[in-house]
Amino acid sequence: MRTVIISDIHGESAAFQELLEQIGFDRRENQLILLGDALDGGADACGTYFKIRALKEEMGERLVYIRGEHEQMFMDAELLTRGQLANAFLWQQNGGKETLAALKRRKVSAGKTAAWLRDNTRLWYEEQDFICVHGDIRDEVVWNNSQETFLWGNEGVHSNNYAGKLAIVGHTELEMPVYLDGSGTESSFHPNYGTWFELPGRGMIAMDTGCGYGGALTAMLIEHGWMRFERSAG
Repeated sequence: MRTVIISDIHGESAAFQELLEQIGFDRRENQLILLGDALDGGADACGTYFKIRALKEEMGERLVYIRGEHEQMFMDAELLTRGQLANAFLWQQNGGKETLAALKRRKVSAGKTAAWLRDNTRLWYEEQDFICVHGDIRDEVVWNNSQETFLWGNEGVHSNNYAGKLAIVGHTELEMPVYLDGSGTESSFHPNYGTWFELPGRGMIAMDTGCGYGGALTAMLIEHGWMRFERSAG
């Protein structure tokens, strides 16, 4: 089964749809993993939410939605969860105000949207060959990591110091995807778009390329132990 991983859509529903069409995404057969921060920041947070909900209803367990800090802040603002007041304020200053306005224009309940995110997102996802989280991972044994690391962390990308089982992350904005081998030195491998590479067994792949903030949206395709990257035009 082909796996498609996309990170940090940030409300750009047109780029999301364009990229799915560009890679020939098959919702009946493929697996789709979203690495969080899907809604806030771009032109169409509400449309992105509707698109993800529709795909989830159709694909079921083949769509995995990883929770990012923006989903967590949304939940903390609209539901009675920990850190509600602090995260509600932070969210309002980082795209939440615009997301709430978009939902209101479409007569969509923010509380019900937050509840759907609570019930349909997860902090991590693991398969035989890789682990997916939004921000960072410090230990390949996933339950040895904190929620804060998964949601907000970036040490692995900035310091290249994670050498455990291959982790695929978003959150930290880059010009293009990068493979980090955990050596502590500056990474020298930026996989070219459109080229198949063997999937590494260890280290980290970071793939947030700034969609919603002037950059493109990147998709990572995994099939039979190989990986390829594609990007949206905008």
